[in-house]
Amino acid sequence: MTDEPINIVRFEPDDLDQMMAIEVRAFTAPWSRQSYEDLVTLDSIHIWVAKSGEEVVGYMLYQFWGDELELHVIAAKPERQRSGIGTLLMEHMLTQAGLIGIRRIYLLVRQTNDAALNLYKKYGFKVVGMRHKYYRDNGENALLMCMDRDG
Repeated sequence: MTDEPINIVRFEPDDLDQMMAIEVRAFTAPWSRQSYEDLVTLDSIHIWVAKSGEEVVGYMLYQFWGDELELHVIAAKPERQRSGIGTLLMEHMLTQAGLIGIRRIYLLVRQTNDAALNLYKKYGFKVVGMRHKYYRDNGENALLMCMDRDG
């Protein structure tokens, strides 16, 4: 592990190998490389990576339409989890959302993912629904969470 500061930077195609190495370790139902390659071409998709030097230690992917944003993926290297990377990524997303006039942010999270739930609740996300048996790997429910930036 390095002591270099963590910077949030725009995704570059060269980052994908390191992102995929994190993806398959961080999620029980990881997205495919092809999914990322296809999504990166869309104007509404934004991918940001957390880097320590040249090492990708985390990333997030979100999409926006009008004044709404959906956070699709946020991940940190498993050995770097709970070290503030998720917080840095969330702060960056919220800053970007403010710059483009986003009023509502949505996300889905596993019902049992306490660490993620705590992070999202810290930022004011509230559970607004549930998608039953959403996750294909084990049929777990997903909680739909929303942050209303209007107050």
